[in-house]
Amino acid sequence: MACSVIPMMPHEMFCPAASAAPPHQRMRASVPAVAAPAPEELRLSDLFWIADLGEGGFARVCKARHCRTGAVFALKLSFDPDPLVAEKEAKVLARAAGAPHVVDFHALLRGPGGKAVFVLEYVDAGSLDRLLLLRRRRGLVGGIPEAALAEVAAQCVVALAQLHSRGVAHLDVKPDNLLASARGEIKISDFNLSRILYGGSGERLLVPITGGTRAYFSPERFAPNAHAGPHGAMAADVWGLGVTVLELFLGRRAILPGVEKAYVEEIEQAVCDGEPPSVPPEDAEASAELRGFVAACLQKEPTRRATVPQLLSHPFLTRRDVEASRSALREIINETLL
Repeated sequence: MACSVIPMMPHEMFCPAASAAPPHQRMRASVPAVAAPAPEELRLSDLFWIADLGEGGFARVCKARHCRTGAVFALKLSFDPDPLVAEKEAKVLARAAGAPHVVDFHALLRGPGGKAVFVLEYVDAGSLDRLLLLRRRRGLVGGIPEAALAEVAAQCVVALAQLHSRGVAHLDVKPDNLLASARGEIKISDFNLSRILYGGSGERLLVPITGGTRAYFSPERFAPNAHAGPHGAMAADVWGLGVTVLELFLGRRAILPGVEKAYVEEIEQAVCDGEPPSVPPEDAEASAELRGFVAACLQKEPTRRATVPQLLSHPFLTRRDVEASRSALREIINETLL
């Protein structure tokens, strides 16, 4: 059987191989450690579809296998009609290349009609948002146990440190953009809203910060036509991380938790006019270190918000039992997602 990704409709260009596994087996199949082909050797005609992984407002993602080597990738098909948008995202991904807690970028290919197709690392356990969803479906109360959460937070802070040191702000930090592996690794993904913060001569750039998911916006991002320099954009990432860590602990939305589908105006009012989200005082299981970490991230004034270097030395991360935290994270990932 020839290996190929057969174009159908533009948004359905990845088609299954005839021998594809049943849907319930596709996510559970282990991915062999196979060396990926060199970027210049990657062709869409050498890839075949295994499974759809998800779809959002900007792109569709599927799992595919390279015929010659057997390497498995995540393929992200962009819906954006502007080819420059994909080029900008590719530049961000190239800037972040080699960062251990950032999803690997292999190539930007073009499909039928010039549609952009990103060839990315396949991270086998899926997103942390999916982890929370599966826990709720199974009737499990609460979110991720604190021991495992400390390891998630530590890896996320390192990921942001890696990005920021390369002059990149992610600007869409949320559980859905944090991918987990069966080995207990967390990798940040989805860079279509990310921005490069410094020009070619090292000059600081003002970048737009109004794109993204409103429930993870810091107050300053709701301003009309909001822009920020490097420090402000990095501070926006820290707020998104704080909301994410809080949600993972609670197992529910941190902003307007009782509202199933909040309007943008309601979210803006809650974030800008209300008290910053925090660990509920009645939650006896939360440590002082976790409460302090969330509070440090969720300062409404950007200049008072913790920086990523400060978070790297926060007691929530430095006082954790590293081996126990990593073991707890691997356990919950494998129990829930695989």
